Formats: sequence, C-alpha cells, structure tokens
Amino acid sequence: MNVSKLTATRFLNGDESAVAEIYYKYRRLLYFIISTYVNSKDDCDDVYQSLFLSFLTKERKNVNPDKLHSYLCMCAKNAAINHAKSLNRAWHQEFDDDVSASPSKGVLDDLLPLDLSDDEKNVVSYRLCFRLSFREISEITDVPVPTLKARYVRAIKRIR
Repeated sequence: MNVSKLTATRFLNGDESAVAEIYYKYRRLLYFIISTYVNSKDDCDDVYQSLFLSFLTKERKNVNPDKLHSYLCMCAKNAAINHAKSLNRAWHQEFDDDVSASPSKGVLDDLLPLDLSDDEKNVVSYRLCFRLSFREISEITDVPVPTLKARYVRAIKRIR
C-alpha cells in the first residue's frame, strides 16, 4: 500500500488526482478502521466520503509525506469516533425526548415484582429493555454509577 513520496506530497497539498489515487488504494484499510467504530454500512460510507472531501478542501503541509499511512489511519479513526459520538448524542437526545422519566411504568409493572422500588425498576428496565450501560443510565438519570449498580444488583436478587 506504499505510495510514492511525490504522490503523498501531492495528496497532502490537495491535488485531486492524488486524492483519487489514495482514495482507491487505501479504501479497504480505512473502511475497516471506520467500521470498527461505526456499525452501519451507510454510516461507514458517509464517514469515508466526508473524510476524503475534507482532504480535498484542506492542505496539510505540516504532515510528513513519509508518514502518510499513519496519518490516514489516524484521520479515519478520529472521523469514525467523532461520527459515532455524534450518533450517540443524537440518540440520547431522541431517547430523552421519547422516554418518560420512569420507564418502568406500563408493561414492566406486570413483569417486575411489586416489592421493587421505582428506582430499582427504572435501572432494571433501562438495563434489560433499553440495553443501556450504567454510564448511559447515569447520564439520563443523574444518579452516580455505583448507586445504579447497587440498585441493579439488589433488584436482580429480588427478582430471582
């Protein structure tokens, strides 16, 4: 996957033909890197396309042409992480808008034992129904992670 120093220099200066050459030469590697952070094929395509659009619009004269391979891998990783974070923020916003303050009301009331507190029902439903991590639940409820874990363990013991 090595490219000549001249091609790398042209790429870093925003030359369209060099960007196109690098685009196809590095496609498999960069796509693999992006797909480790982004699950959807459409999102991978979007990140890959926007990554190369940014290469066309900005000159990168401070990057060493000999380190182009590492630079491209780092850019792909960062772009994928930023995209995943933006999706996560959008999902949390949508989740916050759609879910009531107490997710255990309704269907779960029939399934969970009556002796569980509302706090315990909430953490169990967030974990089991919505498959959220304790960190995500903490962000939504403003309850510290250790407290959530303790409630969850206590609730699971009662359920068993």
